[in-house]
Amino acid sequence: MVEKTVGVAVTGLGFVGGQAHVPAVKKIEGAKLIAVIDVVEELAKNVASKYDVKYYTDFNKALKDPKIEALIIAVPTPFHYNLASEAIAHGKHVLCEIPLTPNVADAYKLKDQARKAGVILIPDLNFHFVPNYVKVKELIDQGAIGEPIAVTFSESIAAKDLQVQWPAGSWAWKAEKSGGYPDFTLSQWGIDLIRWLVGREIEEVEWMCNYAPLEGFEKFTGYNTVGIVRFSNEAVGTLHYSSTVVRGEGTSRLEVLGNNTKTIRANWNNSLTLTAESETEKKTWNFDAEARGTRAWGHRQIDQHFVNCVLCKEKQVITVDDAIKVQSIARKMVKK
Repeated sequence: MVEKTVGVAVTGLGFVGGQAHVPAVKKIEGAKLIAVIDVVEELAKNVASKYDVKYYTDFNKALKDPKIEALIIAVPTPFHYNLASEAIAHGKHVLCEIPLTPNVADAYKLKDQARKAGVILIPDLNFHFVPNYVKVKELIDQGAIGEPIAVTFSESIAAKDLQVQWPAGSWAWKAEKSGGYPDFTLSQWGIDLIRWLVGREIEEVEWMCNYAPLEGFEKFTGYNTVGIVRFSNEAVGTLHYSSTVVRGEGTSRLEVLGNNTKTIRANWNNSLTLTAESETEKKTWNFDAEARGTRAWGHRQIDQHFVNCVLCKEKQVITVDDAIKVQSIARKMVKK
């Protein structure tokens, strides 16, 4: 008996689409990469040649390809709604990058469209699948720290890297196109992460944002954005996003404190430590092997989950409602 496979196409071949999702789809079970799509023909042609698939520069033509059953949308945020809506209208299943849409109202529309069309729509909240974060969740659920009562998450990106990725004047700095500034966009994975780990909704949030020009940079604004949150069970948390560090200092740090005085600390995506009264009781896990390639930040795993949901092998664990809740929290940092 031949196992069913899902024909997948990836549209948007920048870093996430071209270097994470495309190679991930080639490696996961139950999926067949049918095509890649990008408006830049040379880029589309080169990626297609590397992975021995066809390419399209016209998204609407790709939608008419009967072999494409599912689409991974990794284009800039301003194009998410139109492309996802068109794909859904053509009966395609969709995994879409975050933010799902620049505004919450359009996210609700996509949710309704997908429901009526009977297709899967998954927002790419891939931190649920990062190996060391999965272990953190496992430890919390096992009661290793009792009940989580405080959590902090910080993420820094090098100023030079962000300037290349999203220079001043690009869509990422225009709230009407992206929903907010780069801190708004990049905050959403961390917000979702702490919601998932604590297992409670965030009921209150207060954001303090500092945007400032940086020495040695022309036409570029750095940000340091801090959020203070309170969960429905009275647990508290902080979030810090920065684009004012040098190359080599970009990182993320997670700390979850429990009511039994133990703490879980995760550094970047390759290690975590569970504290204890003595050094001999302290436990450390390393994920160096998993913290490489398309598994490092969970892209291969969420792509596999997407395909398994399409094949009815798994129940969808990340929903549009999650994306809406996260975006609603992040949106409060945007001042008009």
